Amino acid sequence: MRRRALLGGGLLAALGASALYVERDSIAGLFPHEAHVDLFSLGVAFSSVPDSLASEVQAHGPASVLHAGCIPGVDRTFVQPDSPPIIAGTRTLSTAHGAETLTAITRAFLEKASRPAPTPALTNLDRSALLDIFTLTWALPSPIAALSPNWRYTWPRDTAHVIVALAERGFDDWSLGLLEHLARIQRPDGTFEARYRPGTTSAPDARSPQFDGIGWFLWAAATLARLGVLTSDASPATSLPTLRTALTRAARAALDATTTESGLPKPSPDYWEVPERRLTLATAAMTLSALGSAAQLSALGLLEGEAGVGKETLERRARETERALVETFGPGAFQRYARGGGFDAGLLMLLPPYQTQEFAERNPAIAGHIDEAFEAMQRPAGGVAPGARWKRDGISWTPQTAMFAQAYARLGERERALELLEWLAAHRTSAGAISEKILADGSPAAVAPLSWPAALALSTLEALHS
Repeated sequence: MRRRALLGGGLLAALGASALYVERDSIAGLFPHEAHVDLFSLGVAFSSVPDSLASEVQAHGPASVLHAGCIPGVDRTFVQPDSPPIIAGTRTLSTAHGAETLTAITRAFLEKASRPAPTPALTNLDRSALLDIFTLTWALPSPIAALSPNWRYTWPRDTAHVIVALAERGFDDWSLGLLEHLARIQRPDGTFEARYRPGTTSAPDARSPQFDGIGWFLWAAATLARLGVLTSDASPATSLPTLRTALTRAARAALDATTTESGLPKPSPDYWEVPERRLTLATAAMTLSALGSAAQLSALGLLEGEAGVGKETLERRARETERALVETFGPGAFQRYARGGGFDAGLLMLLPPYQTQEFAERNPAIAGHIDEAFEAMQRPAGGVAPGARWKRDGISWTPQTAMFAQAYARLGERERALELLEWLAAHRTSAGAISEKILADGSPAAVAPLSWPAALALSTLEALHS
């Protein structure tokens, strides 16, 4: 599908036709100190399930336990070079207790979730990304980013993307249950901690809350509404006070945060997860997303109307915030900060699916910077860093690379999206997992799998399929 059909001629002219990739030799000299990071594991695999689960599967079928919440006794472990073989088409060790049960459950999951992709490599990526999410979500108290200790937590941002990916593949009850979990762990003021201990409301450390969490939460909820999970008064959400209250609190937090003189929220840590003294584009973008998403939810009767967060109020504030954001960040080409800082993934948060197509059409200059941003953020292996002024260590990060793929797909740049998906597919571990980082020489590094890029890959493939 042509970009013009999606977004109109303004964006078509703005994007241009610059090449997606810069030759490695032309940028390698920019990274004289190419860092090495170990690959912590080849992946994660199930190693045991309780006998009671086998009985339930035998009685009701494997699909009956796909969204059962926490199941004690389901164990998973790291896959290392000397690990027992993995059963083909699964992430189950051949030596696992209950291997037959695990295989049946996994195949039931894949049978429902898998989609055909444009190439064999991408069909394989689709299945492996599904398995990445499955091993980091199923039977756990809440989704975790990765199994390695410092990542074995629930990030609202990562969970929001998992919620959307599962909903897009038809798991309505499962995705709704995960959204309800975010509602339960929300802070009283409507915001979220940066991360949580799985299944709890407690943060593992003293890092500051991230204000963008309200945006991820409301965006996920609005996406479920668009997909038909939360759309009417008969929706399950209307009978779940915790979820409705949490959505309303998040909407109220977005309104309160934009009553400032600038019309934009105060500085907050964002996906870089470092303290900030200046407002970042990512935080501003996800605040705007929060307001727009909340307006959609209010129109569907999914917020508590008496709380002063009606559709008209939210739409008016969204327009005001949009104007303030464009006036503040536009003169600097929508870089990380209003006065520079280089391009980063905050630019992508100003594009669909986080913002509406109408917003993109009103502001074609944003999409007009996407190729420039990719080139500025690109690293020697072909992916991108979290930002153009991130560490000059030569390392590509899969979450931000996958975000570019998603943005290109949503803008109608099909071939560019496919190129990046093929890149992700080619740089998985030997066990098929998407790692967090890719070294300058193309080697996977750090944790594997990581739920955020896996979910982004799935949503991108879904967008291309649709």
